[in-house]
Amino acid sequence: MIIRKKFIFLSSVLFFISSYFMLRFQDISSFSSISGLFIILFALPSYYSLVKHVGSRKGVLLLFILSVLPVLVEGFAVWTGYPYGGFEYGKRLGWLLFGVVPPTISFAYLPILLGSLYFASKKSEEFIIFCSLASIFNLLVDLVIDPAAVHIGFWSYTHGGFYFGVPLSNFLGWIITGFIYASIFYFMVGKKLFPLPSMVSMSLIWILSFWSGYLVLVNLLLPALLGFVLCLYLLILY
Repeated sequence: MIIRKKFIFLSSVLFFISSYFMLRFQDISSFSSISGLFIILFALPSYYSLVKHVGSRKGVLLLFILSVLPVLVEGFAVWTGYPYGGFEYGKRLGWLLFGVVPPTISFAYLPILLGSLYFASKKSEEFIIFCSLASIFNLLVDLVIDPAAVHIGFWSYTHGGFYFGVPLSNFLGWIITGFIYASIFYFMVGKKLFPLPSMVSMSLIWILSFWSGYLVLVNLLLPALLGFVLCLYLLILY
């Protein structure tokens, strides 16, 4: 376990430093392909750990449902403005499915959710408490990720927002959808498999490290600080 913690810490430092290259080479023509590859690679540790823990059949089904459903919700949100507020995706995440949502968003979101579910599973086995904690932690992560994504042009909000270009409606949407996704997870997995293994949070630790580094470089220090705190907390909890 000590060796694994050292690996997580050192790899997190590496991803923090590597965020410089995201900023340095964001205008090259292959940027969307490279960012898509990184998004998928970030997701793999949490996917592997979940499938190993709950079993291959249930694990793959969970990954499928919790990957497809958010993409459908995102598409609905782009079309209607609900539940996140009016927004649209840019071209930096690659081609858009039906001209609306990049398929890579499923790999980008699910590791965040899984890390939040891991946190909640360490704290409670009760349905309401588990789903509420997962939803709140999910929101805290979005307070880090969304300002970075808006800054780099992954997506943009129609009317901007009070929090580094992100509107309040987006955060309310994250609370609602996070609770729904946590409910699906709870009833499919069952509390007998709680707490989830620490490796389920590895992808989120990497994601927070990477984007915290980017936020420091672009001088968005408040979300960067929150990213550091969340990352450090998950490392201690690991």
